[in-house]
Amino acid sequence: MKEITGTHIIIDISNIEDISKLMYENETILIMDKIVNKYNLNVVKKAIHQFQPFGVTGVYVLSESHLSIHTFVDERKVAMDLYTCSNTRVFDDINDLIKSLYGNCEIIFKVIER
Repeated sequence: MKEITGTHIIIDISNIEDISKLMYENETILIMDKIVNKYNLNVVKKAIHQFQPFGVTGVYVLSESHLSIHTFVDERKVAMDLYTCSNTRVFDDINDLIKSLYGNCEIIFKVIER
């Protein structure tokens, strides 16, 4: 039997009405900070890249693994990955958290036990 050592959540967020949350690094940093604070994750290093004229890629290296966000402003979507060495049940409310961060949107996510 395979021993589960981590949880990888792949989240695709689309049809985001408020594209201002996708355009600039300050909004992405706020969102990433809210996620790590909500789940008590420990940030080791942050890397954020602001594309011109808009769009952001952010990666937080966590002591538990990583959180990444890639925004696609013209397509009104976000690709997010959260991989941790934590139990999946900790993230039961991830759908509600995403809605609170991005507002009205569609969310598809996949949970992979690794």
